[in-house]
Amino acid sequence: HFYLSQTIDVTPAMDWLASFNEGKPPAERVLLGALFLRATVLAAAKVQSVNGHFTDDGFRPSAKINPGLAVALRSGGLVAPAIMDAEQMGLVDLMAAMRDLVARARTGRLRGSEMTEGTITLSSLGETGVESMAGVIFPPQVALVGIGAPVLRPWVVEDQIVPRQLVHLTLSADHRVNDGRQAARFIAEFNSLLSSPEAL
Repeated sequence: HFYLSQTIDVTPAMDWLASFNEGKPPAERVLLGALFLRATVLAAAKVQSVNGHFTDDGFRPSAKINPGLAVALRSGGLVAPAIMDAEQMGLVDLMAAMRDLVARARTGRLRGSEMTEGTITLSSLGETGVESMAGVIFPPQVALVGIGAPVLRPWVVEDQIVPRQLVHLTLSADHRVNDGRQAARFIAEFNSLLSSPEAL
């Protein structure tokens, strides 16, 4: 493992979500976690060295992007089942897949493929919790994206200090496959995508 971290301004994403969700019933709203997952998928498509498996034969990049989602179980413990073929889903479909996956994880109804075919994992601490985390990669995957809870902090925007919602992202990467340049490129792609949430 090695770790690269960056603070990301998610104010544009949260403002866009508030507008997108206005007037929608709770079951149809998109959560910030879905934006994080979509950004993970799109950034992994650009930086393919974070998406795949390391086996006895070396690294095997995956043509598909099956992001695992870390889910805390009510009885204790953690699982990270994958959403299959997420690169083919838009934001709304991805949100629906997340809801379905979490519900089935907590009722013990996951499929075997969802537990074994993940290609990269996202662990997001949600709206509350600690500010940062450095996660452990799920073998044979080679990367894990850890995102802390959003916090309101002073931030410089166009030479002005203003209050902004910030998250701390840490990418855990396998140094047998990735180096700092590739990991930094993934984080830069992720950051760029969140700055234009309407394009997700």
